[in-house]
Amino acid sequence: MNFNALAKLRRYLEVRHHVPGRIRIVFRPAIADEPLVRELMGNGADLPPGVRSARVNVLARSVVIEYDAHAIPPAMLEDLVNADDERAARLLRELDAILRNMDRQEVQ
Repeated sequence: MNFNALAKLRRYLEVRHHVPGRIRIVFRPAIADEPLVRELMGNGADLPPGVRSARVNVLARSVVIEYDAHAIPPAMLEDLVNADDERAARLLRELDAILRNMDRQEVQ
């Protein structure tokens, strides 16, 4: 699960359902041609801090991301999918800072 790839692919994505801690994002079929799809999903071991799981349902053309809503602000994920380029870049920087801080707290 890679937030940078999520931001780069956002033109193919739409938030279908979101409650704090769980977001379902649907994607258009054209996303299959994008090499970033593999980077987006990675493997289960590559989950960033605060993300509990990321599951793809190919038939439903969706991905469900379960995350710690206390660590990652819920509005931030939804905004990331809907943002323009400038806002997405700013959100990625903010999210990166949050994740780095979480990494430091886990080490201590």
